[in-house]
Amino acid sequence: MAPKSNSLTTVGEGNVVAVYYTLTDDGGQTLDSNKGQDRPLVFLQGAGNIVPGLDKGLVGQKRGTTVKLSVAPEDGYGPIDEEKMERVPRDKFPADSDIQPGMVFSARTPDGLEQRLRVGAVEGDEVVIDHNHPLAGKTLHFEIYIYGVREATDEEREHKHAHGPGGHQH
Repeated sequence: MAPKSNSLTTVGEGNVVAVYYTLTDDGGQTLDSNKGQDRPLVFLQGAGNIVPGLDKGLVGQKRGTTVKLSVAPEDGYGPIDEEKMERVPRDKFPADSDIQPGMVFSARTPDGLEQRLRVGAVEGDEVVIDHNHPLAGKTLHFEIYIYGVREATDEEREHKHAHGPGGHQH
């Protein structure tokens, strides 16, 4: 079934919403944005496709408006979870590597899968690997232009995400 027309004016639970956004941190540094791109971000409102605080904050907003929302860590990517910090002996890394907090590198798991790891700290002979989401613990500041709102199709509601023009696309 093709997506329905862009006839709704207000964002509501279960609608397909199209937005252009800029995400900044507390210092105003841009972390992510799709402004200036050909296509908006499209998602199914209330289906967990975006962070919970943004999902809640967009309900009742009007198509064609720009909204500024700040999302606390608890409603974003969560607080920093100390249990997701792993201490690894420094000698498990190449001796000539200059390991610094914030570095991202790839490593193979015992079953051969590649995973990206982020250095949280370097403390003496140990490297702290931070498995938290990079935006965990941060307040997220969004500026969002609501480009479109439409009713979701039955298939979109069943699949719990929006589909592109012409139907099911991933």
